[in-house]
Amino acid sequence: MGIATGRDLHIDQNLTNVALAYRPAGMIADAIAPIVIVDKETNVYPVFNQGEALAINSTLRARNTPAQRITRSVSSGNYACKNYALAYDQPIEDRANMDAAYAYQLDIGATTAVLDGLMLDWDKRVLQQVGSATNVSTGFLTGSSWTGATNGDPISQIWRAMEQVQQTTAYKPNSLLFGWKAWNFFRRNVNARNFVLGTNNGGGAVTRQQTQAAFEVDRLLVSNAFYNSANEAQAAVLANTFPADAVLAYYAPAAASRETPSFMYSFRWQAPQLPTPLAVYRHPYDSKAQNDSIEAGYYQDERITSAALGALMLGVGSAQANGLT
Repeated sequence: MGIATGRDLHIDQNLTNVALAYRPAGMIADAIAPIVIVDKETNVYPVFNQGEALAINSTLRARNTPAQRITRSVSSGNYACKNYALAYDQPIEDRANMDAAYAYQLDIGATTAVLDGLMLDWDKRVLQQVGSATNVSTGFLTGSSWTGATNGDPISQIWRAMEQVQQTTAYKPNSLLFGWKAWNFFRRNVNARNFVLGTNNGGGAVTRQQTQAAFEVDRLLVSNAFYNSANEAQAAVLANTFPADAVLAYYAPAAASRETPSFMYSFRWQAPQLPTPLAVYRHPYDSKAQNDSIEAGYYQDERITSAALGALMLGVGSAQANGLT
């Protein structure tokens, strides 16, 4: 009997602790459009008159007379939740033939795939809305490029966009969203570094935490998410969900609120057949297709609820005539 040597000593198998998988990253839709859980698939929400809320009323009451009366006007906006769902089929042959190492990963991998797909689509829907100048109070162009020889002045430009929102709504934006290129331009800009780190700072880029504190906002987001815009079975073509060289200043509460407005909301309805608003469940074995499947789904509508609470700066990598300075 011969003796096994070299390659005969080992039969190659798939590793269980590493794989070249790809997952979407940097998804931030819920920080831009907080989720509102609603009890009907379609409905309206109240929109109160801001002018009346901020009006100075006469509070003086003459002796032996009733108190001055005030009024509040209210209009409404509407939403209509759509059904978003993905499923991943698992053929009976895969379960029968897979290595033991993949028994756990088959279900977990299917669940991860459908959830990632749903989240990426939600992110794309939200970011494409907020990246359009038609959905904000004001769309600005920059008078000086953040990358030019003069280095531009992103600090003044961002403050002016924020001041526009505050001037028209009385709410100072509590959030900044940078496209990934805009953030790279900003963090290595000389004027930005001097503003955030102080003059003669010795060089180096600023961080998100430092910039968030400098602008006194509750959140500073960078849109790093990409999606494949090519058709199925074609070479991948990566596209941005938010304009790469744009900056959005907006106001949104940390969670749905009746006391303060929000630039945008995600209205999510829990359908009666789902145990939770976002549910993952297994369909039973299908004897015709000889598979079972993992499905995830939810009902939702994303709406710009107050365009006045957002200001968008576009094309910060180039100088524009009559742009912000």
